[in-house]
Amino acid sequence: MLKKIREMVVMVFLSVLAFVSVGSLIAKDREFSPNENRYLEEKPKLSLDNIMSGKFQEDLENYLRDQVIGRDAWITVKTGVEKASGNTDISGAYVGKDGYDFEKITPEDVDDTLFHRNVQTVSDFFTEASDAVEPERLSFLLVPTSGLVMENKLPKNARLFDQAKYIDEVQQAMENYDFIDVRQELTAHKDDYIYYRTDHHWTTDGAYIAYEKWCESTGEACPDKSELEQKVVTDRFRGSLYSKILDADSAYDSIVTYGSKDKGAFGSFDCTITIDGKETRNSCFDEAKLAEKDKYAYFFGGNYGEVHIENTGGKDAEEPQKNLLVIKDSFANSFVPFLTQDFDNIYMIDLRYYNDNMQEYLKGHNITDVLVLYNISNFVSDRNIYKLTDGV
Repeated sequence: MLKKIREMVVMVFLSVLAFVSVGSLIAKDREFSPNENRYLEEKPKLSLDNIMSGKFQEDLENYLRDQVIGRDAWITVKTGVEKASGNTDISGAYVGKDGYDFEKITPEDVDDTLFHRNVQTVSDFFTEASDAVEPERLSFLLVPTSGLVMENKLPKNARLFDQAKYIDEVQQAMENYDFIDVRQELTAHKDDYIYYRTDHHWTTDGAYIAYEKWCESTGEACPDKSELEQKVVTDRFRGSLYSKILDADSAYDSIVTYGSKDKGAFGSFDCTITIDGKETRNSCFDEAKLAEKDKYAYFFGGNYGEVHIENTGGKDAEEPQKNLLVIKDSFANSFVPFLTQDFDNIYMIDLRYYNDNMQEYLKGHNITDVLVLYNISNFVSDRNIYKLTDGV
């Protein structure tokens, strides 16, 4: 009897293995995984050089892993098994408390040389920009990750890089400029919904807290939160951290907009948005993205090299123009809509996709204010910040 059971188990295992192997071979390759939000490996190119270097074997292994039939289901099963065994370090992310997942960025992941180069580059950029912009109008907002602000929800034994130390270093380097430290304000709301549970970005609530601090620091008027209308545009968002873990039990996040009770969400009225000098829209929001996996792309439709927001609400012609340049990563996408009523023009530059000379850009667009806004984990690892001063 025991022998028959063993034989049956072996037959089932071999049948599953055969199904997966044959199915993977005949199934059409997938180019993109919506759940993981990334492009999958393509069939490797067979050549003598690739074989001799070992690249073909490595690429083949990655290709077979990516193109295995039912890949998403297998990852979900693997995650369930790991969670059941008490593992909270899964696929490069931490599974925390109260449904929160966290980016896993360890001290070994941080390149100190790159970090210090980035700090020096921003400092040099501000020094050069002071010729065209008043130094007190040059500001730097460095956003902590949820792992620092909500460390009480991290799993036991989680290892993260000391981002507080790096933020302190940037603050010291920017002593002659307006460094906006939002750690205290965000930490005061650590039990509120200020970061998404399944995504590494802050929520619109978190961005609003930073906006209040920015207004206080720059002297801009900040509307009272109680006077604003908040609207949930989706409650079915699973973000970048879910894409790593593929946890069947993951919560769904909600995306919210803030705005005027009379006119609607900030960034959806009195403005014209031009993307990379070509596409024109009348809103900072892309409704179509709410039907896709990456719903955070609802803000501006994603990331672009240049986004120009023109305030079309009308103003006193005698008032001098206020033109803001934002050097940014994706954390700025949910922050900038708050600013659309404060400036005549906002120019958002993402250095990952933009290559022109930034000092010429400052002068050519009559910039009066500059905001550098990055998440600290992006800032320490971004290899494009050198473009701020490249050629200057």
